[in-house]
Amino acid sequence: MSESGNKANESKWIINFDKIQDSTRRNYFSVLPEEERLLEYFSDAFVINRPKGNVGGDGFWLHKNNDDVYLALFTCVGEGHLASMMIRIYMNALKKIVDGYSIDFTGSILQFLHREVIGHFKNKNNILLNTNANVGIVKLNISSKAMEFAGANMDLLQVDREEVKIVKGEESQVGEVKDNRPNYTSIALDNSQNSSFYLCSSGVFNLVGGSNFKKLSADQIGELFRSKHALKMSDLKIDTEQLLTSWTGAKSQNDDIMIIGFKS
Repeated sequence: MSESGNKANESKWIINFDKIQDSTRRNYFSVLPEEERLLEYFSDAFVINRPKGNVGGDGFWLHKNNDDVYLALFTCVGEGHLASMMIRIYMNALKKIVDGYSIDFTGSILQFLHREVIGHFKNKNNILLNTNANVGIVKLNISSKAMEFAGANMDLLQVDREEVKIVKGEESQVGEVKDNRPNYTSIALDNSQNSSFYLCSSGVFNLVGGSNFKKLSADQIGELFRSKHALKMSDLKIDTEQLLTSWTGAKSQNDDIMIIGFKS
């Protein structure tokens, strides 16, 4: 084949590869709820979603069942297409658990989610997918304003003008294949104060940078949320994105990033 023929084939391959990447990126974002949907159930809210590449391994799920609204953020282990595939599996499993099994306590939801994911791959050999995920889930009752949280290797930040409270989740991931079945606890949240709440994917705290070239900590991002507590979430979103950008500086982003902030 002539040199011009090789260049033409190479050009076609690049064009087709770019189309596949664009399609995969659109599919990834299309499966996630729109930010505006959060505002249907929460008084103020934002979502930051910054995949490291074209496709991210972070996802979130928003669902209403009677008077209860469920919001879950999950970080699937791995990256790219396979991690994105796991996002769909987790979202379908969560809906099945809440609607099909009528499980409503957040800790129980995580335990059933673990069982569903493990069962989904039970008879499959040589799985390329990594089934593990960090998950944080919040339930809000629209009528009573009661809230609860459960976390699988994920914490919740509760912030007001005075302090940042880290509501700790359990250390075990969901979907982790091991002998002992993990237990997850439902934690009632004090929603009587003017608090804001934040779920962050693990990639947020894997960001390396700053003046000392260290990882961003929960205390540091929590202090930003506390100091800007009076802002609307749309304005806080801008400031948070600026912090993430300035923290890494000239360095490239080293992990997928997702943050969800909301007020009830």
